Amino acid sequence: MVFLEKRIQKFLETFFNFDSKLIQSFLFYGEKDLGKKEVALYFAQSMMCQEAKKTWGGCGKCNTCKNFEKGITDDLLILEPDESNSIKIELVRKAIEFLSYKPYISSYRVLIINEADKLTFDAQNALLKTLEEPPLDSLIILITSRHKALLETVRSRLLPIRFYCSSFEEISNYLIENYRITPLKAQKIAQLSQGKIKLALKLLDENYFKNINLIQDNFEKLIKVPPLSRLDLLDSILKDKKKHEVIEIITLWLEKIHLDLISNPDVVNKSKLKILAFNLLNAFNLINQYNININLLLENIFLQL
Repeated sequence: MVFLEKRIQKFLETFFNFDSKLIQSFLFYGEKDLGKKEVALYFAQSMMCQEAKKTWGGCGKCNTCKNFEKGITDDLLILEPDESNSIKIELVRKAIEFLSYKPYISSYRVLIINEADKLTFDAQNALLKTLEEPPLDSLIILITSRHKALLETVRSRLLPIRFYCSSFEEISNYLIENYRITPLKAQKIAQLSQGKIKLALKLLDENYFKNINLIQDNFEKLIKVPPLSRLDLLDSILKDKKKHEVIEIITLWLEKIHLDLISNPDVVNKSKLKILAFNLLNAFNLINQYNININLLLENIFLQL
């Protein structure tokens, strides 16, 4: 069962009705690791199901649902960034052609563009007419964690659905019900996940769980040890880490600061923690957008403590 906010579930259910075809182009946006792609696929399967009465996840019995579960469907196309970390106009043209055909066996033909902010300028412009006037029996979903990177003309043609971080209780209950773990472990994972369901699911892996705890422990040491010792510790934390891994570490550190400030508002080094949070947030944005020396950037931040 896919984790789905009740707010989003209730809203998307309104499109299960065959008479609801005024809107066929959607924008799923929000922070990373909120399960946007998983919900998009779940919604797609529900809409593509051959049963006249749509239900979440489809009927599970028709050919479309059976093939979907096997990862086989001629009526679903997913675009993602290539090795150059972009989605080029050639792929969009193929996607437009794909949508021009009638569904093969499903109720809909569905196009999902993951990390849609990676669409090139030309690719976005090529998509405009199709977004405004989608072919009959088609569904288009763009997914992004950086919706403002999309052209305004693209965003204006999409129905925006924002995904938010979930409460610790929602994630904890979901893990207990679907993964049969103890309430204590579910609560710990929910807290570490920062309200992000995909991160919570990663934390079900014991090795990953231990690694995240280690990252949090190392952060405590980083802000307590003498300045020169911080460099050695920071080097050991960042060793062999890829860009996306460093971004995840910084995200965890920011959440740690946030929780520390909430749980202990009278903390002595409150002003330093706020400055550190501000600098780490800037570092997060710089690393996420540009090709810079990550180690040097973080070393400067921690040496200033």
